[in-house]
Amino acid sequence: MTEVHVGLVGPEAESAAAVVENAGGTATVGDTDATVVLDDGVEAVAAFTESALYDLVHAGVAADTPVLPLNVGTAIDAVTPADRDRALRRLVRGEYDERERPTIAVEARRETYRALSDVMLATAEAARISEYAIEARGENGVGPVDTVRADGVAVATPLGSGGYTATADGPVLSPTVEAVAVVPIAPFRVECPNWVVSLPGTLTVERDETDVALLIDDTDVGHVQPGAPVDISYGEPVTLAAMTES
Repeated sequence: MTEVHVGLVGPEAESAAAVVENAGGTATVGDTDATVVLDDGVEAVAAFTESALYDLVHAGVAADTPVLPLNVGTAIDAVTPADRDRALRRLVRGEYDERERPTIAVEARRETYRALSDVMLATAEAARISEYAIEARGENGVGPVDTVRADGVAVATPLGSGGYTATADGPVLSPTVEAVAVVPIAPFRVECPNWVVSLPGTLTVERDETDVALLIDDTDVGHVQPGAPVDISYGEPVTLAAMTES
């Protein structure tokens, strides 16, 4: 049996390396640096926190590299701490199902980003609103959806739609739906809808009363100026290693 090279990212990476090696695999430990394991040519990766999972996505984990999520919350089919070692052994043996999940590719601030859960524009100061224009793909190409005054606006993938946007009364999408949820955050008008749309699309700050930050998953990547487009499209998917019962 060929040794499987597993990358380990997160606070338990060091202790997990022994489990991988005892199961017949080889391990590369990244701790908090996802690029270390990806640059080492790993064949599978384990992420030990939600932040570690996001770091792997932001660092460019490829669609053909399965990622085992451990202890990353209820929105993702994650392994609990009690099942960690068993799941790592199964990862080495290839005893898992592969579940492809979409990401969002973001072009903004002369940079390219990749989000697994959500992309958000949000005012930098609490209780300060701005105005946002939303465009998305329709029957005649990309066109206007709405303009809203709110604390911010979030776009969530099916995987991310069970997280923050759900608490803002956004829809929870099936993992198999080729769409994203667009949800205003604390909108100014009383009746403000949210939307399920297809990509590509664009978010634009139409008017700001304070600085507006761009957040990719849980990371603030900087401010967005009024009129500067935040272009969103489907990115390279991520493959999760699901430990279904056998």
